Amino acid sequence: PVAGHDMRIGSGFTAKHLPEDAFQGLIDPVVMVDHFHMTSPTFQPHPHAGISAVTYMFEDSSSPHVNYDSMGNNGPIHPGALHWFAAGRGAVHTEQPEGPNPHVHALQIFVNLPAAKKGHAPFAVHLEPGEVPEIRHPGVRVRVVLGESQGVASPATAQLPEPFTLLDGFVQPGERFEHVLPRGWGGLLYVVAGELALSAAGEQRSLKAEQGLGLQLPAESATAQETLHLQAQGSAELHFALLTGPALREPLVKQAPFVMNTVEQMQ
Repeated sequence: PVAGHDMRIGSGFTAKHLPEDAFQGLIDPVVMVDHFHMTSPTFQPHPHAGISAVTYMFEDSSSPHVNYDSMGNNGPIHPGALHWFAAGRGAVHTEQPEGPNPHVHALQIFVNLPAAKKGHAPFAVHLEPGEVPEIRHPGVRVRVVLGESQGVASPATAQLPEPFTLLDGFVQPGERFEHVLPRGWGGLLYVVAGELALSAAGEQRSLKAEQGLGLQLPAESATAQETLHLQAQGSAELHFALLTGPALREPLVKQAPFVMNTVEQMQ
């Protein structure tokens, strides 16, 4: 497991930062995750290219995170909502908490775009809280924000540039949740709160709050899929996020808000 690095910007932004290079490429196509708290506007309008910049709002946020971008989108990302900004060849955005007593608790996720789509026109996908389906078992509630799990599918998935699964899960102590990871997929399992025991492919790992684990079932794997068994450990509720997609396995050149395949493209 990898512990998120502390990040603080100004007086209104703190985060646990998890870059892809801390996981030796296992979280491909994820490039970066920030688990952040934000209480005041922090970032000036800034560009992105070559990736999707994804904001997922946890339900315990007390205010909306308002999005402004150069494509003409302007509106709130409410607690429990998702906003997927596929930057493609380039666009500018900013997001900031607004309203009384603002507090945004969220994930900022950079998802890589394949080389063939880095030059595509930018677009955005927005999913409201009430549109997110849930898996419910005794002691288990999992929001299927993107993708599919246990036969429950998000309505937003078909609009994405590439397949991607985002689960936001809550598991009571001693209870379990299972999810199937397909061959060729990679990603990140992150513990927001509580403790987690993972069993998969004959191996076991334990994760504590604010730790992440890279997951990947290689394309050359003999099995078509692998079941992840997640169990809440200890006496507290487990809150986890699972972010997975088909691994791109392409060269990665990163520079701040841009991700390309070659230095020449970056220049």
